[in-house]
Amino acid sequence: MFRRCFQVALFFLPLTVFSQEQSQQPAWYARSFPCGSREATEQFLLTARIVKVKDLGTGVTRPRKVALDDGKLQHNAIFKDIDERKMGVTFVEGKPEYDFKDSWKFEVAAYELDKLLGLDTVPVTVEREVDGKQGSLQIWIDDCMSDGDRRKKKLDSPDKTAWNCQLHRINLFDNLIFNIDRNVGNLLISPEWKIYMIDHTRAFKTTPELRKPQDLVAFSASLIAALGKLDNETASARCGKYLTSAEIGSLLKRRDLILKRYRTLRAEKGVKILYP
Repeated sequence: MFRRCFQVALFFLPLTVFSQEQSQQPAWYARSFPCGSREATEQFLLTARIVKVKDLGTGVTRPRKVALDDGKLQHNAIFKDIDERKMGVTFVEGKPEYDFKDSWKFEVAAYELDKLLGLDTVPVTVEREVDGKQGSLQIWIDDCMSDGDRRKKKLDSPDKTAWNCQLHRINLFDNLIFNIDRNVGNLLISPEWKIYMIDHTRAFKTTPELRKPQDLVAFSASLIAALGKLDNETASARCGKYLTSAEIGSLLKRRDLILKRYRTLRAEKGVKILYP
């Protein structure tokens, strides 16, 4: 899989004009939404002129870096058009995977689900055609390092509590979508110590089980509330173009298991295990 490390080699220097709304947002907001808002950034990805497309030359998903320009902003994005599905057993890094899937559609589905749950952790991603191929186009998050680079440099967040809360939310999301490819290369860390999740092409398996339930030890109150509201109608409306009914059904079964584990742990511990 493609691994993004320091994202500083740009085709263009971003020329971002900060709105009053943007200046009132958290420090990471402008990095996540360089066009001033989520909606504007989505529209930028969908409509901005494609200036240049460059093969990155690494990664089995064959990602390409796309330079975009809408006349006001120049910014980069990552395009993927991989869509492979194999029945039976496929060995991935020496381990057997059944009914293997590696698809750009899961990138868009992960972003739409992120929006539904209010995570703000998956970079803005849309469906778009590039060079005659349909795929996912994801905004490039500037000035980040990978978690692998962080570990090599032995850097730690100045706010350990906030850092751990982010990790708990990531663990929940990965269990929810049954992500088989989370690693230190596809967690990006901004200068504000916000974590971004990328590379979800191998998620959304139809396994009605949690991949790593042992990782679920603390829960976000807002995320638990959002999970409780997630239903088939809502998930299908937002993700149905990119997920099959079986994939959505398995997603909801895993949602039920997550909520069950949350209730069990609260009962066993006899204390709240929540954070905001």
